Amino acid sequence: MQEMPRPRPPFVQKETTRHGKTVWYFRKGDGRRTRLKGDFGSAEWWASYNAALTGAPAADAAPTVAKGTLQWLVDRYQQSAPFMTLAPSTQAMRRNVLNAVCRTGGKMKIAGIDRQTIAAGRDRRAATPFAAITFLKTMSQLFDWAIDAGYMTENPAKGVKRPNARTEGFTPWSDEHILAFCRHYPTGTRERLAMDLMLFTGLARADAIKIGRQHLRDGVIEYRRTKTSAPVYIAILPPLQASIDASPTGDMAFLVTSRGQPWGSAASFGNTFSDWCREAGLPVRAHGLRKRIATIMAEGGASNRLLDAFFGWSSPAMASHYTRRADARTMALKAAEGLNVNSLSPHPEFGAGLSAKNSAKSRHEK
Repeated sequence: MQEMPRPRPPFVQKETTRHGKTVWYFRKGDGRRTRLKGDFGSAEWWASYNAALTGAPAADAAPTVAKGTLQWLVDRYQQSAPFMTLAPSTQAMRRNVLNAVCRTGGKMKIAGIDRQTIAAGRDRRAATPFAAITFLKTMSQLFDWAIDAGYMTENPAKGVKRPNARTEGFTPWSDEHILAFCRHYPTGTRERLAMDLMLFTGLARADAIKIGRQHLRDGVIEYRRTKTSAPVYIAILPPLQASIDASPTGDMAFLVTSRGQPWGSAASFGNTFSDWCREAGLPVRAHGLRKRIATIMAEGGASNRLLDAFFGWSSPAMASHYTRRADARTMALKAAEGLNVNSLSPHPEFGAGLSAKNSAKSRHEK
């Protein structure tokens, strides 16, 4: 059976010379074009690609890696179709984790990796529980792929208990936060447009910086999420349309840098937006806007299916997180209301608890 073609990583161009030879180039936007060395997918090719992507000097081709080692497995995973079809941000995150693991354990034979090995790796990250959780997730995904590829028969990361990481995450924006931001950045500024776009659409940073007029269809944003490729359909509300009309925008993206260029990455946009918040005296960040909308919709009775469709979530876990919190809040308020009405400690001045008649009857019965 013919082997399926491997997808290309971002910014890679393929050309065929007049002699019939295939050559590869790296070019990001209108930047300089760089020739990539080696055969596509080889260690030398990846070293050349990563150097062009990061701007670092090209390293020498990696030494031969022993077959059956963890580094050998990771190299093949990073060249696989399942890995290459991930969002670039997800690829970068997993690559960072796996490269860090291989720096210390790359020569370990995969046949000798068991549940205790993975648990030991988790424990070495005990001081940073979120890093430990990311480590467990990434290793589990690596081994799941290895099983499908026929390199392993069991996933040693399955069943390893994750550490508790208690946090509320990003702070949701309050009404006061929004009003303060609006006072500091009036309509017509690019700072205000950035907030309005995320506030009225719930888009993540990576998607907000890509939305432009080409995504508008009869007053509706039609777009596929960068992270999950899930389609989203978001009506443009009048306040957002007014903000777009009054603000400087790019040709293909509403949000642009101070030089009028599209943002190069979600991270750079997020860092700048955080600076804008600090300048306005606000302790919030971009993702808190998305969290605010999800909370409001869930407390308003939105179902998991509705939340999944609006935010483009591919897993039901995110929607369940918000609806569970909303249900808990609603039930807690109802419980407090019932306690106020049926309290066994009478407070007649508030019209709550035992009535005066019932209290007198109780004294008479004694």
